Amino acid sequence: MFNSNLEEEVKRISEKFEIEKNKNFTFLLIGRTGVGKSSTVNSLMAEKVAPVGDYRPTTMSVESYEGEIAGVEFTIIDTPGLCDDLEEKGNDYDYLEQIRVNVERIDLMWFITALDDARVRSDEIRGIKIISDVFGSKIWEQSIIVFTCADKVSSVKYPEALRIRTELIREQITKYAGVKISNNIPSVAVSNVQETTPDGERWIGELYIQVYTRMAREGAGAFFTSTVGRIQAPKPSEKIVYVPTPSPEPAKQLTYSPIYLNERQAEVVKKRTEEVIGITVTSAVVGAAFGSVAGPAGALVGGLLGAAWGFFRSVGR
Repeated sequence: MFNSNLEEEVKRISEKFEIEKNKNFTFLLIGRTGVGKSSTVNSLMAEKVAPVGDYRPTTMSVESYEGEIAGVEFTIIDTPGLCDDLEEKGNDYDYLEQIRVNVERIDLMWFITALDDARVRSDEIRGIKIISDVFGSKIWEQSIIVFTCADKVSSVKYPEALRIRTELIREQITKYAGVKISNNIPSVAVSNVQETTPDGERWIGELYIQVYTRMAREGAGAFFTSTVGRIQAPKPSEKIVYVPTPSPEPAKQLTYSPIYLNERQAEVVKKRTEEVIGITVTSAVVGAAFGSVAGPAGALVGGLLGAAWGFFRSVGR
């Protein structure tokens, strides 16, 4: 017979997930036009949530895109022109006002730049200053640095390129946020034309955990419920070896569906979810949810809640 205490616990946790499902989240994208901002977000969300292909910025404007995945609403806010060397770059005040008007709440800011650049461009430096002026140093506490074009760096140079480029970006952020905040901003290298970075690792899982752990609490639960159905967590006994995939010719954006996590990444997601939802999911609770054939717990096996329970079951305790 299904333990009544476990049934109540399953029901309580289920209600918490339902609350998060009805929330939303907002991403703010910072980076010059053509660097791969939209492609990277689209790869993570496995949907064309932001348009791709505008490589000729002509004006500084703020673009907002609304979307919905698995019943969860979200907003992607892009800042074309902010990190581009345009003639109208003197109109900083107008641009600041556009950002204030268009951005009510930010759950995560993505600072996106190319890994194969040798330096921090002057327009990127200016973009860092403008964003810091608008939102203050606190915005950098909920931000990540994303390096695109990782496939353009050789496997030999990759570790050093990632380290040095991260240091250079953080140095600019330090001017407005201080050393403590800037040094805690994680960096992730991605490639929108192949599944792995030059070290042979699948990058989608690392991007996922960094986005999830750096997001504001207000939107993290919604993000998890919108993506949990795609998470593929390995069994504890499995050792996954990732093999680099050659870049396709001609290059085209990848379309991702599963989010592959290794054991470390899966544990990070589990702990973060427990923090966000305010729960502790034990193996007994997960077993109860899957073991029940009737009642509230039995209904969990379907839909997003079922996917969430399936993830916790795969990670174990």
